[in-house]
Amino acid sequence: MASLDGILGKKTMSGIDDLLAESNDRWSRAKRNADDVEDLGLSQALRTYYTRYFPAGVLVLVVAGTGVGLLIFGGMLSDWTSYVAFGFVLAAVGATIGGLIYNAKKVAPAARLPRTDILYPLETEERKQINRQIAGKSPVDRAHLSVARAGAIQQRKSLVRQLLLLPSNLFLFTSLAANWARRGDPLVWVMLIAVALSIAGNFFLVRDFRRTSRFLASTSEE
Repeated sequence: MASLDGILGKKTMSGIDDLLAESNDRWSRAKRNADDVEDLGLSQALRTYYTRYFPAGVLVLVVAGTGVGLLIFGGMLSDWTSYVAFGFVLAAVGATIGGLIYNAKKVAPAARLPRTDILYPLETEERKQINRQIAGKSPVDRAHLSVARAGAIQQRKSLVRQLLLLPSNLFLFTSLAANWARRGDPLVWVMLIAVALSIAGNFFLVRDFRRTSRFLASTSEE
């Protein structure tokens, strides 16, 4: 008759084998999602937007919005701050529309990704571990490197989309702050804080994008 310890030992080993099988299955599915994932020029697309289209578009919209505000609302040139504020509102709308169009036309084709989330099959802690590797906070797990690299490319595309759209908030908050400051409204401080947070948001997005770049560069030969 088998001993109790023997029976418990077999059950324990069976449980461990089941857990290992489940883990291998999760990583296999994530690996399939990662197949053929490729960055086809996300950095270049972002650089082109901010060195060419964005500054030209903002300049035109601010000037045009200021002129349109002067014509529509009338008034004295001494009230120019109000019209500039209107120009920034127009720039915010234009930056949002332009960012969405550029994202669809230039950013979307700049990365080959599946329709599903690459890391979806993994458990929460496994996804966190992948993200820590991409951020440079954990050693690279070479056994699952292809999944981590695909996850980094997926992050890059999401970050680029956010970087394209976030400036519109900055223009809107700046416009409101300028308008309320002219009227002596105490809410101007709320808008100034919002401007500061918007600038900080850009900083953190750029930082995370640079981290993905470093991770992909450092693992490109592995």
